[in-house]
Amino acid sequence: MTSSVSRRTAAAGITLAIGAALLAGCTASAPGDLGRLQQILETCPDGQQINSYNAVDGSATSNNEFIAREHLAYLKTKAERVAVCGGHLTVVAFGTNSVTAPIYEGDISVDGATDIAKLRRVPGVVRDVMAEVEKNYAPAIALLPQGGTDVVGLFRLFDEARTLRPEMHLEVTALTDGMTNQGVTIDRTLSAEEATALADQVPVPQLLEASVAVVGIGRTTGDPLPSDFIDGMKAFYTRLCANTGAAQCLVVTDGR
Repeated sequence: MTSSVSRRTAAAGITLAIGAALLAGCTASAPGDLGRLQQILETCPDGQQINSYNAVDGSATSNNEFIAREHLAYLKTKAERVAVCGGHLTVVAFGTNSVTAPIYEGDISVDGATDIAKLRRVPGVVRDVMAEVEKNYAPAIALLPQGGTDVVGLFRLFDEARTLRPEMHLEVTALTDGMTNQGVTIDRTLSAEEATALADQVPVPQLLEASVAVVGIGRTTGDPLPSDFIDGMKAFYTRLCANTGAAQCLVVTDGR
């Protein structure tokens, strides 16, 4: 025969189990896009909005429909991050002599009584932002002067972006194949040591605490570049970023 004490103990155990399950359900991320946005929210800088500055290479070697789609997909992730965290989004096309043409610029703020309510509004805000980005993307590139790009010169523009909004956390991206032909020309395969030495000759501003990304290295409109050539370029830009003192450096071919 089961005693009353045993029944009470069993009931208490069931209650604890149900409570734990309910607690887990409250803290777990939601499924789908909402859960993904919750994960982005967890990575927002404490006490700071984001100053997201993104520069798209407008040179012929980076300019075709497929690469443009990749760039736009990456820019959507930046718009989404700013919408979740709050802040300012800048997108420009860049060319020779650090000349830029505007694609999008604006503050992004999403209201909501709770985080969930706010996050549910994010996709609509991002759709509106990306509609402007997509509309202005090709015309901005068409405005750039011909004659190549100045990728290393972008670091000066990154510093200017920080100066304009010093209270925000700076996150910058150069969307480029890396084939800069002004300031520094990389026209042969570089060893890691050669790439590092070359980068050390290039003056760069200090971007302390910033996040810096160079995305699309080696993605060109012509024949695929040899992997060792791309590795040399990655080593160059990785060192260049490290020399800025940035808190985070990302140098990749594929930004997905």
